Amino acid sequence: MPKSFTLMAIALLLTAASALATHPETVQGEYLEARSVSVYVGACHYGAEFVEGGREATLVWNIRQGTWKGVSLEGLTIVAVVTAQNNLALDTSTRRSVLYLDGKVTSEQRTALIDLITTKRGEVLGEVVSTERAPISFTKEGVKYDLRVGKVLSLSVSRYPCQNCTQPHQIWYKPLEQLDTPIVGKSTSYCYQDKILSVTWNCGEDTNNVFVGDFAM
Repeated sequence: MPKSFTLMAIALLLTAASALATHPETVQGEYLEARSVSVYVGACHYGAEFVEGGREATLVWNIRQGTWKGVSLEGLTIVAVVTAQNNLALDTSTRRSVLYLDGKVTSEQRTALIDLITTKRGEVLGEVVSTERAPISFTKEGVKYDLRVGKVLSLSVSRYPCQNCTQPHQIWYKPLEQLDTPIVGKSTSYCYQDKILSVTWNCGEDTNNVFVGDFAM
């Protein structure tokens, strides 16, 4: 084999390896987080809720594009319901969660989704006590979002038009997900009922308890 050909082959291999190293697998999409307290509210209301509230949250990753360990996750949605003994803003040691995946995902996608979330967001989820299959519907129209997870969870959200529409000193919490520019929103309805975590709620009033933003992991 000519020496020049060998050197060219080595150069191509090094270039390919460098490209893989500098462009790792990335999963991107839109994120919703609904808390069981108001995240945007006056100081008195915040103080009244902080000690006894904020122990539950629903986390929604709607994936626009990306792969994990060679498996395409484009167009999939994964939902986590998280609880703790104390406010989630303080308590990372007693968190427990249930993951919900659409029943239409393949076994390969299911494995990749679970591995992605538990690897990248394990501290956020705490102990994952169960992974459930259920029909998941995620829709967006303008600033309005609707999520349905089988018969166990429904969430309707209306977010503020922009990040600058709210007063920073009245946003008391940070999203559990890593978001560069989170926007506050309100749930117009928010219901959850499942036996796994022994928690239920039914919020029929508008509440400023939602974060919306783009995620990448």
